[in-house]
Amino acid sequence: MDANKPLQISFEDLTYSVKIPAKSAVGSSGHPLLRALKSPFTKPEYDDKVILRQLNGSFRPGRVTAILGPSGSGKTTLLNLLAGQISTGTTSGNIWVNGRLTSGASMRQLAGYVNQDDVILPTMTVEEAIEMSTILRPPPLASQSRAPSPMASIVGEREASAEANAARGADQLPLPVTATRPKGEAQGGRSAPPKISASAAAAAREAEIKAHNQARCSHAISLFGLDKCRGTAVGDSSSKGISGGEKKRTAIAMEWVTEAPVLFLDEPTSGLDAHSALMVARQLKDIADAGRTVVTVLHQPSSDMFEIIDDILILFEGRIVYLGERANLVGYLERMGYPCGMYTNPADHVFNAVLFEGATVAKGMGDSQRIEQRAQNLLAAWQGSPEAATMQALIDSPDLTAIDKTQFRQTSPPLTQLKYLIKRAGRNAIRNRLVIKVRLIQSIFFGLLIGLIFLNTDNKSVAVQRQNYSGAMFFSCVTQFLLTILAVVNVFTGERLVFFREWQAAYYGLPAYFAAKNIVELPIQIISPILYAATCYWLLGFQHDGIKFVLFTVVAMSLSVCGFTCGFLLGASFKTLSAVLAALPAMFLPFMLFGGLLVNTGNSTVWLRWIQWASPIKYGYSAMMKNQFSGYVVDGKPIGDEYLREVQLGSFSIGVNIVFVLGISLLAWVLSYAALAHLTKKGRGDSAKYSTKKCQAELLGPPDARFTKVAEKPSHVATLKATEEPQKPMLDLSLD
Repeated sequence: MDANKPLQISFEDLTYSVKIPAKSAVGSSGHPLLRALKSPFTKPEYDDKVILRQLNGSFRPGRVTAILGPSGSGKTTLLNLLAGQISTGTTSGNIWVNGRLTSGASMRQLAGYVNQDDVILPTMTVEEAIEMSTILRPPPLASQSRAPSPMASIVGEREASAEANAARGADQLPLPVTATRPKGEAQGGRSAPPKISASAAAAAREAEIKAHNQARCSHAISLFGLDKCRGTAVGDSSSKGISGGEKKRTAIAMEWVTEAPVLFLDEPTSGLDAHSALMVARQLKDIADAGRTVVTVLHQPSSDMFEIIDDILILFEGRIVYLGERANLVGYLERMGYPCGMYTNPADHVFNAVLFEGATVAKGMGDSQRIEQRAQNLLAAWQGSPEAATMQALIDSPDLTAIDKTQFRQTSPPLTQLKYLIKRAGRNAIRNRLVIKVRLIQSIFFGLLIGLIFLNTDNKSVAVQRQNYSGAMFFSCVTQFLLTILAVVNVFTGERLVFFREWQAAYYGLPAYFAAKNIVELPIQIISPILYAATCYWLLGFQHDGIKFVLFTVVAMSLSVCGFTCGFLLGASFKTLSAVLAALPAMFLPFMLFGGLLVNTGNSTVWLRWIQWASPIKYGYSAMMKNQFSGYVVDGKPIGDEYLREVQLGSFSIGVNIVFVLGISLLAWVLSYAALAHLTKKGRGDSAKYSTKKCQAELLGPPDARFTKVAEKPSHVATLKATEEPQKPMLDLSLD
């Protein structure tokens, strides 16, 4: 970040509420059966639950602001609201960045966000995860502009490059020196280098960017103490990987390398031991010292962590009861009548003596009215304090430094995203060897199983041949379709959250992810049915015709591809594997019943007969049956054509049936993309209303008229120390 362009975040009258079922509807009188029968025919009733209540405050650059408060006080909600992560509920009030009125979508142009639960692809190593962030989310242009051009200095100009790198600051990594010189420039009497073609210049630039990314990644690994685990897979609950503290530091490093001028973190120390938590806090302080605005939710910080924090925001029942410098908190509490002991952690003192006084605990913390009354008393004490007046002055006179477009977060070009995602998906598939092995072994196993069950059917009687061949082909269609669905949903439901988090963090766009996923996954959907067909076809005694074998294989491949797209659709439509498995029978069983074997579709119930036209199993089964029985002759009798007329599989040719299977695949493919698009639409809240151009225009515009009317004050360098006003009398916060 450019240290000369700090970003101050201010908010006023910020209120947030959500809809919950009305108490009258939940606790309505009458028999439960009557209420159950009534509810489908009545309009649901909802009440508004207020989570945040008219919050006023400001976060300054170059400082770590910690949001403290008990569970349910609205800490994460406030953080998500400011970071633009909220997608539901009703919001009112104003948020400004350097005096520019800002929406959540606009804030995402400037801010990085670290979730409480770290979601990283388990098969990626620490180094790969951080490198991914540097490749897909390059630093803002303000940082890139300090990098030497690919046509810049060579040996002899190292001193100038060293001076430029020295000016980058503590958290900035020295950029690589290029090895080419602008046209016609000479050094020390030497002749100018030969002309460089456009392709060579592009290659040099690409090599320079790659070197810079690698250097930036290595610097992040060293800075966050990840050297020992840089080559270790992240892992998950089913596969051992790095520790919780290392995973948390990796997630922070992935945001740090983007050089976003604002960083939001949701409980980055939760679940960590004291040493790991302190290490994370110190790294946050280092980030803030570089001029960035750091806002984090902390849960019960230790004494050492508390001393690192610059500013404290205390939330209680959705209200701010303190917002100011950490050094002033103890004095403020003492004036309220709650002196903090010399060896007491002020954070513990706030929870144990201020928010939840001993008398309140003794009389029952479940008494919501008493807690609400205490929250109102604490709010009144805060609003009447000189610290609150100083904070309001900071809100009224913010830093109005213009926001430069070079500070906006960058994303890599779609082609770069696609190339990297293909590489990552392929690497992930290779490292998930068990999944691939199981799929391939499964194909061979079922091929052998069905081949041995119906072994040498061609040597049996006509009746047995008709029955065995029909059963074998129907089983082939079901296995290629169903087993592929199960394999896909089992893998994708685990990756669904990873995709959502990475997309939300602007690593890549949906088209690049969708294309890469299909490009990497489709080959296995082709190889698997080939192995199946090669294993079972000759064992079954099908017609010994190379063309018919190829057609049998093509039909199996088309069903496998159709199963892949349908599995992708189910995985994109439902959040959990249990939900997918609950919905799968509703989709699969009708397809199987009308697949052509169990029900003679030509004589089935008229108003249900349409289901056959939506069943890929029906089309695949028809193609296989016609491939085997068309022109099939036994002892000079054309039993094949006669049998096809009996089963009434329709008049479509083999090719047309295959086209229909692929058509259903294409439809499921389009619907799965639409399902992912719907998921991403909900993921960024108001992003549908604000295009990137509109968001940037909002931030680049003039300050709010409210601030331009006030004389400029150096408020961005002001402190929140208590003023020299006379001491106010101690407020009585007792509830009795």
